[in-house]
Amino acid sequence: MKYIIEIVNDRPELWRDGDPVRPELGVSYKTYPGRKVYGLRSEDGNYVAFCCVARTWEVPQDIMGLSRLTSEEGSVYVPYSVWSLRRGAGKIIINELLRIAREGDLGIKRVVTLSPTTEMARNFHIRNGAYEISSTTAIVNFEYPIEV
Repeated sequence: MKYIIEIVNDRPELWRDGDPVRPELGVSYKTYPGRKVYGLRSEDGNYVAFCCVARTWEVPQDIMGLSRLTSEEGSVYVPYSVWSLRRGAGKIIINELLRIAREGDLGIKRVVTLSPTTEMARNFHIRNGAYEISSTTAIVNFEYPIEV
């Protein structure tokens, strides 16, 4: 099956009520300059996964840090919420995001998550090729290699 990744900031009705990772963050937070919401659409036209990403200058250690460090020109891509509506779609959207970071002329040097400290998040990112670089009681940073 083929998938299309697209920025859906202007279509919050698709994702606003579905985020199980960071439901407390509203539309204005997720679409603030330097932040994007990506949707993964299948060839049948249905959205199967979403990912909230911020550009930052440094690796944030919490949501306050993400807020403070967000910049439209930042060189760190920070996926801070990923959720899937179809089995396997979370992995596909992360891989598409990595492709964008690698192939796009965006100035992205690193892709580092701001993940919750759950076993599900840990297993997901490790299984998808990331490695843990730091953690606190509230978050874990996993880094995805983007060098090809």
